[in-house]
Amino acid sequence: MLWLPALCSTSGARAISVCDASALAIERALLEPIAAAEHLTAALVADPWLCRWAAAVEPDSGTVHAIATQIAETLVVRLANSAPSPLAWTRTDEQAATDFAAQAASIHAAAVAVLDSDRPAEHSPAYLHAMLFAPAIWVHASGDYLAESEGVDWRLSRLVARLAWFAGLAHDFDHALTRAKLDAMKELAYGASHEINNPLANISGRAQSLLRDERDPRRRRLLASIDAQALRAHEMISDLMLFARPPLLEKVSAKLDEVVYQAISDLQVIATERAITLSVDALPEPAVALFDPLQMLIAIKAVVQNAIDAIGNDGAVTISLRREGTNVVIRVADTGPGISDTVRRHLFDPFFSGREAGRGLGFGLSKCWRIVTLHGGNVKVERTSPAGSVFALRFPATGGEP
Repeated sequence: MLWLPALCSTSGARAISVCDASALAIERALLEPIAAAEHLTAALVADPWLCRWAAAVEPDSGTVHAIATQIAETLVVRLANSAPSPLAWTRTDEQAATDFAAQAASIHAAAVAVLDSDRPAEHSPAYLHAMLFAPAIWVHASGDYLAESEGVDWRLSRLVARLAWFAGLAHDFDHALTRAKLDAMKELAYGASHEINNPLANISGRAQSLLRDERDPRRRRLLASIDAQALRAHEMISDLMLFARPPLLEKVSAKLDEVVYQAISDLQVIATERAITLSVDALPEPAVALFDPLQMLIAIKAVVQNAIDAIGNDGAVTISLRREGTNVVIRVADTGPGISDTVRRHLFDPFFSGREAGRGLGFGLSKCWRIVTLHGGNVKVERTSPAGSVFALRFPATGGEP
C-alpha cells in the first residue's frame, strides 16, 4: 500500500493511498522521462485516488492528460521534496484492499457514466470532474487494490531517492562549474588587464600621434584602423574585467520601461539598416524595479543586439514587460533561426561563438548574464525553435513609485 504525501492543503488529507498498478506506473514514469506523461495518464484514468492526489497538486488543469503532462515534468522533485519522507509503504490486510477496490470501482463507474462520447477519458473535463467529486458507494468487489506486488515496497522509494540524489548532484556540478569558470576568468582578467592594456595603450597612442601629422589618405586610413583595433581590444579587456571586478551598482527605484525604450532608440539605426522592426509591448502602468539604470541599459541592449544579429536581415524583435508575482520580466522575442542545443549550453560563456546559429561573438550575452545576476535576477532562454527564440530577464519588483 503506497502513501503519496499530500503536497497541497486542498487535498484534505495528509496522504492518499494508491494501488500497486499506480505505483508501478510512477516507477516507469521515473525511469522513462520521455514517456512519463503517457504512463501517468494511464494510471490517473484508472485510479481515482491517484487522480485526486494529482489534482490537488495541479488544481488548474482541466483534463487528466493535462495533469499528467504537468506533473511528469517535475515528478522527481515533487516526490523527493515531500515531508517527512518521499514515499512510505505500509502493509494492509486483504479486507482493506477489497474495500479500497470497491470504492475505487464505484468512483470509476460514475466517471465512465458521464464520459463524453466524442473524446477519450484523458481528454474529457467531465470525466476528470467525476473522478474528483463523485461520491463513493460501498459495494462488495473483488480485486487486488493495494495488494502487494513483489518488489514495489522498496523499489519505488529507493528509485525516488536515487533520482533526487542525481538531480542534486547535477545541480551542484553546474554551480561548481560556473564558479570555476568565473574564477578562471578572474585570473585571466587580472593578468590581461596589466600585461595587455599597457602595450595596447602604447599602440593606440603612437597611432594617434602619427595620425596627427599624416596627410596621405591611404596611410591615414591604415593608422585609424590600427587605433580602432587597439581600442577594440582594450574594450574586450574591460568587458573581461566585468567578471573579475564587477562594478559597484548604484541601484535606484526606477522605471524599467524607460530603459527598454532607451535601448530601442540606441539600436534603431542598426535595425533599420537591416530591415528589422523593433517594437515594445509594455505594461499599461510603469514597471518599477530597483536597479542600476546604466548597467541595466547595457544588459538590455546586449540581448536586443543579440536578437538583431540572430535575424540578420528582414525580421522583427519584440520586447515585452510583464509582472509575474513579485517579479518584473522583460522578454525579448526574435524571428531568428533558433538556437541549437550545443550553442544553448554555452550561450552565456564569454568569447563563445554562436555564428552557426546566427548569434554573435564576444561578451554581449555574458555581460547581460553578469549584470542581471548582480541585480539578483536571472536570464534564460525560455523558448527556441526554427521560427525564433525568446530570452527572459527576470528582476525583483519594488512595487512602489520611482
